[in-house]
Amino acid sequence: MRTIVLAMVAAMAATSATAMDLPVPGLSLNTELKAFHKVDAETNHITIEPELRMTPADGPLSIWAESPLTIYETDHASGDDFAIQNVWEDGYKPVLELGVDYTINANTMAYAETSYSFNTEDRAEIEVGVSFNF
Repeated sequence: MRTIVLAMVAAMAATSATAMDLPVPGLSLNTELKAFHKVDAETNHITIEPELRMTPADGPLSIWAESPLTIYETDHASGDDFAIQNVWEDGYKPVLELGVDYTINANTMAYAETSYSFNTEDRAEIEVGVSFNF
């Protein structure tokens, strides 16, 4: 329990997930830091998910790439709780997620997304669809 409290404090001490506009117009870096506990697995986790997003000319099209990384995980498969130090070892490499979003209106978005695993060197299924928010 002490570990999850420390993880939560570390997450709150870090800056919250905010977007940062880069010097290139339409390019932003969005990062999410999460600290959480899985109750059934009885493990603690800290992850960081940097996302690079390009929205040309403030239009409806948005292109993005992100890669969720595990920084800390109790009982990590690598045998090391501080998992970030094993990020480029075989079996623990990150996944690159890629996508394109096209805003149709305030509630509707068309999208296409896929991912690439550096472990298996394979691309995942390409998903194309429309999402509605209400």
